[in-house]
Amino acid sequence: MAVPTGRSDKRIRKQAVVELALPDASLKEAAIAQNVSARGMRIATEHVGQPGDSVLLRPPGSGLRTVARVVYCQRMGNNKFTVGLELLAPPRQ
Repeated sequence: MAVPTGRSDKRIRKQAVVELALPDASLKEAAIAQNVSARGMRIATEHVGQPGDSVLLRPPGSGLRTVARVVYCQRMGNNKFTVGLELLAPPRQ
């Protein structure tokens, strides 16, 4: 019998580059998406996010972007962090 994980959506392990930005444009950097679901993703970044912070995500070369909320941020060493994001809106241009 499988142990419930508390997640309602299946996560897909996928490494992809995304652009991470703060809504006030004070930060814009490339981040690595590590896994993705319909409602969220985990990224590796050099940016420290605080739970509740809003961020903008965009695949490079795409006009699409989406708003996400930081759920957690864990230090991984060497100025790298793993950030869990909840996607708040469908992608739009």
